[in-house]
Amino acid sequence: MITISVEDLWKSYKEKEVLKGISFSVNEGEIFSLLGPNGAGKTTTIKVLSCVSKPDRGKIEILGMKVPEECNKIRKIVGIVPQDFQGFSDLSVRENVEYFASIYEGDKSQVNGVIEELDLEEYKNTKFKKLSGGLKRRVAIACALVGNPKIVYLDEPTVGLDPKARRNVWDIMRKLKDRKLTVLLTTHYLDEAQKLSDRIAIIYSGKILRLSTPESLMKEFEKPTLEEAYLALLESIGEE
Repeated sequence: MITISVEDLWKSYKEKEVLKGISFSVNEGEIFSLLGPNGAGKTTTIKVLSCVSKPDRGKIEILGMKVPEECNKIRKIVGIVPQDFQGFSDLSVRENVEYFASIYEGDKSQVNGVIEELDLEEYKNTKFKKLSGGLKRRVAIACALVGNPKIVYLDEPTVGLDPKARRNVWDIMRKLKDRKLTVLLTTHYLDEAQKLSDRIAIIYSGKILRLSTPESLMKEFEKPTLEEAYLALLESIGEE
């Protein structure tokens, strides 16, 4: 079952074309990664799919609902973890999650559930501003999950984290997949994408260069890692 369908999506900001007719689909229960350098259009894609920005043109459907026409319905089934999630500094972990539960029409049992699921019980009364970067990212994911979404968008979720915290986030993503949630991940960490992704889309200068699996791209360029295959793809189009 296709949960996300994007056809010929275009988006510009201040007359600069950021997305130039990209198309892809995401299946139910898979981890699908948008890969590319900063400025490639990954975050803009997330913003359009999450109804933060309107597309200039193109056909976008989330579980059969159209963007932007049915965004009020779409927002109720989508959890978003933005790269720049801040949280409320002087509120506790629990208070932050409760706030997002009220937005997503979650209930008290869901708050308890996500706090436990993300191993935040020990920190539930700690103010957000006193948490480490890894714990803040876990709180961000908890806030996205508290409304029982069917789709979760993770925009560069491990940027700035130490190796242990990164792997904690990876474990969380695997658990989301085990729960049959659809995960759309943006990242420029190729090792992360190789370990987690069912399929990938490599986006560069607003265009998709490849839709593939990590294994297929590695095989295509005869490379042992996704990072090396990715670099070989860029070299093949004249980019270093």
